[in-house]
Amino acid sequence: MKVLISKIKKRVNWTWHDYSAQWLPDTYWQNARGSRIFIYHGIDYHGSLAFNTRFISQTYFERQLAFFKEHFHVLPLTDLLEGKQKPDRFNIALTFDDGYLNNLQLALPLLEKYELPATFFVTTIQAINQDILWSDYLDLGFQFSRDNIEIAGRSFVKGKHEFYEATMGHSLKNICRQEDFSFKLAMMEQVSEDFRKNEELNLYWKLMNADELRQLNQSKWVSIGAHGLYHNNYDEVSESTVIEDLKRSKEYLENTLQEKIDSLAYPDGSYNDKVIDLAEQAGYRYQLAVDYQSQAHETDPRVWSRFGLNPYIKLHHQAKAIIKGRY
Repeated sequence: MKVLISKIKKRVNWTWHDYSAQWLPDTYWQNARGSRIFIYHGIDYHGSLAFNTRFISQTYFERQLAFFKEHFHVLPLTDLLEGKQKPDRFNIALTFDDGYLNNLQLALPLLEKYELPATFFVTTIQAINQDILWSDYLDLGFQFSRDNIEIAGRSFVKGKHEFYEATMGHSLKNICRQEDFSFKLAMMEQVSEDFRKNEELNLYWKLMNADELRQLNQSKWVSIGAHGLYHNNYDEVSESTVIEDLKRSKEYLENTLQEKIDSLAYPDGSYNDKVIDLAEQAGYRYQLAVDYQSQAHETDPRVWSRFGLNPYIKLHHQAKAIIKGRY
């Protein structure tokens, strides 16, 4: 009951801010100062939240771009990180995580239409002959799976929204975050792959292959960075796994694109002090988090925070939240 009440209060609060933000005068946007790095993941046709809360519709994405172009200064990520910002505007850099094919199909045409730059952080799971991120497999496969599954001798039952370990009640997704990729492969062998038979669901899991990455990279409005090999949570897995992940992801992108890759977005925003050092040693000049993990990182020139999309709120509320840096 407490959880339900909390959700209702949050929705009421968001609705109020949706309403009030749309009446902000033009001077509010004109007088805004500062900068923010904004995160997208996927673009679809309808803004479906049935499988995850990381996608927005192509129509809403276009409305956001038009608004940003009119009211903000949209600049390349590296320009923002190097301090090449306009002091009399609010500055925003756009980023995408994961490397979905829909970024090429649905996002790029609009970025080119509005002549706005974006950086795409790509998970390079294709380097090990996989074609889907483990978390997407779990999100989509859950919808088609039978009630109970077993992974590495551990039993999981199907709840309303996800699988839970039968004995401890821990969510399978959180357990996967803590395990190496062999466990995640075992999970994918047990969870249904029937979602692959539905072409309408391709938008929610298909990744760009090497040729498609090269096509994306041909646009003058695009830059590409790394987002890991396995989409592991770096602060959960072993140091040797992080080192391998950082190295192989960088090598795949550099070999594919024939250019230097020196920026990294931590998968799932997961990192710690050791990961910062390992990434620097691997040749990543710019490291992108989501939230800072400690106050010390706020002044560490190697690490930058980013602000995530909220698909439940309206345009002016979203823009105001970007300026404020909070919802």
